[in-house]
Amino acid sequence: MTAAPDFAAVHRRTGALLTAAPHRLVADFAGERRLAADLEECAAGVASAVAGDVPIIGDAVTEILAGGKRLRPLLVFAAAYAGPGERERSIRSGVTVELLHLASLVHDDVMDEAAQRHGVTSANARMGNVRAVLAGDYLLARALTIACELGAAEGALAAGTFIRLCDGQARESAALFDPARSEGDYYAAIEGKTAALFATSCRLGAMAGGLGEEATAALAEYGLQLGMAFQIVDDLLDLTSTTGAMGKPAGHDIAEGVYTLPVLCALRERPELAGVLARARPDAATGAPADPEAVRE
Repeated sequence: MTAAPDFAAVHRRTGALLTAAPHRLVADFAGERRLAADLEECAAGVASAVAGDVPIIGDAVTEILAGGKRLRPLLVFAAAYAGPGERERSIRSGVTVELLHLASLVHDDVMDEAAQRHGVTSANARMGNVRAVLAGDYLLARALTIACELGAAEGALAAGTFIRLCDGQARESAALFDPARSEGDYYAAIEGKTAALFATSCRLGAMAGGLGEEATAALAEYGLQLGMAFQIVDDLLDLTSTTGAMGKPAGHDIAEGVYTLPVLCALRERPELAGVLARARPDAATGAPADPEAVRE
């Protein structure tokens, strides 16, 4: 059996999260004790969902679970607090979006051959790609199961969201190392791979809170736009921050051929940078690695 969740660690993590600006904002609205209890119960629900008789599933995500900002469950709760709905539904909705998020992270790390996630060794680096993919698939299946238990609408929404996540990732993969990638292509990719889950978090929260269709649609649109902004900021930090601050390798996007909005804007202003990017690209024919100096440049 996978080890039971460390509730003392969950409590410490929640206390640290409540000092962050977005969590503080929601706590000021709903009450710190209420938000802390919901975040802790959600974290316990996620840990319980991955516990079972096959240790590799829990082992794949235990370290990842210890980090992260719980932003998607936070959005669920923030939306739910606006209505009179059932707390249990909002908790289970929070578990659903966090499991969807974790599944996408595990799969992304396999695709990117990433060594770190949330400041710890990634599942694929510790266990290999085969086990990591299996763990990601399991997380997805658990998320969809919980969503379907909430209702047909919630199940369809969760499934549709993961389709959008895959679509966004596919769009990004199709444009790797392409200096002609348009800003429109970039926006379409991040809407799927990031913003869609933010929108779904707000929508599920509104549904759990018993809000009407107009309010639910407005909150989902807010989540979508917030997710777009979140990804743009994350892409800027990839170029301006450090590995220690981000909990994942800095400068990873360019090395992997993902030309994000700041790179596309720089190319528009200085087309000669395409030559630098070409030198930073690995040789597909020989398998030779990229020029490290060009990547740093």
